[in-house]
Amino acid sequence: MKRALPLTVLLIFCVALAGMARTHKNNRHHSEKVQAPVKDLNINTDTISPYNLLYFAQSLIGTPYREASSGPSRGFDCSGFVSYVFKSFNANVPRSSSDFANAGREINIGDAKPGDIILFKGTKSHHPHSIGHVGIVYSNDNNELRFIHSTSGREYGVTISSMKEGSYQRRFVKVVRLLTQNDIFQNQSLFQAQAN
Repeated sequence: MKRALPLTVLLIFCVALAGMARTHKNNRHHSEKVQAPVKDLNINTDTISPYNLLYFAQSLIGTPYREASSGPSRGFDCSGFVSYVFKSFNANVPRSSSDFANAGREINIGDAKPGDIILFKGTKSHHPHSIGHVGIVYSNDNNELRFIHSTSGREYGVTISSMKEGSYQRRFVKVVRLLTQNDIFQNQSLFQAQAN
């Protein structure tokens, strides 16, 4: 019995150590998988020109819509298009449309400038009460905001739309600013600014 007691204590100690090691490993593994909140992402846009960003985005007009895709060879869903455009300029932006709600700085729609991100509620069949669509502001002048996006609607691909078209005005949620250069430009068409 005297010999069994030290062996029992040693066995309990080993089991406890193994349990602690497993918990530590699981916690470490879990923390490696968890991404930082979107607001904490390092979205460096200091050197991105809104003109260059939109020029590149325009080159993708006509690329077909494809759900859960983010490349020109297969097609784009809405957030796949926006993230592809920004990542082409080495900006680490979210991949999902709802995550854009926490990125950048919210601005008034009247102050939206080319290159800002515009967010909408989803359609009736997809995300009717939460953010379900995203695009990039193309122009905001003459009381008409236009944006470039990949739509599953009638155009079924990358296109430029007006807020006055379809249900966009009703589904509008907010505009967020990621491009630091947009704080410099006055509220005018990007292409007018570039021409001056």
